[in-house]
Amino acid sequence: MVSLRSSSIMGKTTIYAFISFFFFLFAFITSSEGQSVPAMYVFGDSLVDVGNNNYIKDSILKADYPYNGIDYPGGIPTGRFSNGKNAADFLAEKVGLPTSPPYLSNTSDVFLQGVSFASGGSGLFNSTGQGFLMKTLSLAKQVDYYAAVHERLVKQLGPDGAKLHLSKSLFLVVIGGNDALAYFELGIDKIFKKVSPDEYVGQMVNILQGLLKQIYNLGGRKFVVAGLTSIGCCPGQRIDSITEECKQDINALAINYNQQLTSMLAGLKLDFDDFNYSYFNSYTVLSDIIQNAATYGTILDLNHIELKNDVTNFELKTKKVHDHAIRSIEIIKRTGSIDVVMDSNLSRISHSASKRKKQLVVDSED
Repeated sequence: MVSLRSSSIMGKTTIYAFISFFFFLFAFITSSEGQSVPAMYVFGDSLVDVGNNNYIKDSILKADYPYNGIDYPGGIPTGRFSNGKNAADFLAEKVGLPTSPPYLSNTSDVFLQGVSFASGGSGLFNSTGQGFLMKTLSLAKQVDYYAAVHERLVKQLGPDGAKLHLSKSLFLVVIGGNDALAYFELGIDKIFKKVSPDEYVGQMVNILQGLLKQIYNLGGRKFVVAGLTSIGCCPGQRIDSITEECKQDINALAINYNQQLTSMLAGLKLDFDDFNYSYFNSYTVLSDIIQNAATYGTILDLNHIELKNDVTNFELKTKKVHDHAIRSIEIIKRTGSIDVVMDSNLSRISHSASKRKKQLVVDSED
């Protein structure tokens, strides 16, 4: 998720960005043992964007510069808002598929093994992530693109073939964080908001519900939906505080959203018996990592990292850090998952192989 906060000072716009990393331990996959997953369709923001934003013109919301991709095979930026692979990559590996390619890389393809519509900076509201030199694919736009892919699938596989293909496919949805932040980062003219946080969350959930129904009506049956994490504890938020504490108002909105989201998903299951979903409790996962970082892995002191203009642009200055990054890649190879959590003053990074996440994933019955 890319958080964008813009403030006009003497005609200049300053944009701060932070990247919140989490990688799934997909316990729900065990319920599908013996079943092949023919394709994966990805919807969301920068947490799962694999390069769509690289193809959006006249937008600065891109991850096409160092040190994005420094730990990705090849060591170059790929459009992922990450030092390496993201959740979409790891889930694809888990189900034996190649990573779903970005839709905008070839908008005429049938994408028989799936495709990613995810766009860094995007949200549930069409206005989220939009502005001067900022363009994203809103979730509604992503679903529109999926409808076009669905049409091509029907033409190639036939109605029955497409229906069977999609019924076995996975639909990953990771979005909402940028909308949550936008509520607290609106301009001065909107300080006195017309809706309460609860009403705002209700609007978010209603939008998502409608779009999930659209995907369902276009063949989607197996969904993986992530809740919001403890956004108020991310460095980009805590750095503004004198005490560097988490922003509890943002976290409260995230908790409220997650509660309404789980209720909405349960309601969809009641309405549509073949609507199957797994809900990922990312709030609990990240909070647990922050509070118990040492139990997940080693703590690396980053005093030898030189900060540049903002919290996302830093320079690794010693071979020791490079060697540690190489060891981190080896952890990924062994475990299939690694978490990177930065504290408020960027003085340490906790590299943590997933150990305790299985209990934090809540599945539907099917």
